[in-house]
Amino acid sequence: MLDIYLVQMDVAPNDKAKNFAKVRELTAKIRKNANDPVPGLIVLPEMFATGYLPLHPESAAEDFSTKDSGETAKLLYELANQTGCTVMGAGIAKSNGTLLNHSSVYVPECAQEFAHYDKRRPFFMEQAKFSAGEKVNLFKIANWNTAATICFDLRFPELYRDAVKAGARLITVQAAWPLARIAHWKTLLQARAIEDQVYMAAVNCTGSELNGGNSMIVNPKGEIIASANGQEESVVYARIESTPQEEYRIKFPVLKDLL
Repeated sequence: MLDIYLVQMDVAPNDKAKNFAKVRELTAKIRKNANDPVPGLIVLPEMFATGYLPLHPESAAEDFSTKDSGETAKLLYELANQTGCTVMGAGIAKSNGTLLNHSSVYVPECAQEFAHYDKRRPFFMEQAKFSAGEKVNLFKIANWNTAATICFDLRFPELYRDAVKAGARLITVQAAWPLARIAHWKTLLQARAIEDQVYMAAVNCTGSELNGGNSMIVNPKGEIIASANGQEESVVYARIESTPQEEYRIKFPVLKDLL
């Protein structure tokens, strides 16, 4: 089992202090102790610290490698320790002179980045300055093989099949998905869950016409098991289980010849 918390928040453009305070406010009641048999995962939206594509993305780039390497990494480290959960943040990293749309994972009592993922399909507005990530990066939360994806990745089913072939049973999506295309968001999340028989945990920004909210958790049958109330700021919660997923894969073995 795994408890998932999606932090749907109104991200203030170019205001880390305000966004960090909002994260702390929304997650204040999430607490796991060392003896809790069910681990927790907190997922924050794409570029939650700065807003999607801040005015000067080069100056917003950070190092996420250790808790002392950047402001956002420090927040993720502190949040993991305070809540007892694995925390997935997101931001802008720099590598070899180019920018990366970066997902960063911190776990309790570990001062180094536990896992990371760089967006493999940069959106049109990113492509002039951002490089594409090159691979799936799987990480484990207890016995859960987990893969991260980011926003525009959702439109490319081959990326999700790559993750499942690598062993993913849960795939996250961190997004700044626009309200104008929110119907696509819902449909694609259910499609990715159905075709790959995985849990999808997808968090989106909210608060304006540019950010459509509707964060949700979808089970391997494509059923929405938890969702935000439209564009309201909230924490979307669900507990997922591995046994029903494995039983369903055996009963309806659509992936049998692919994995």
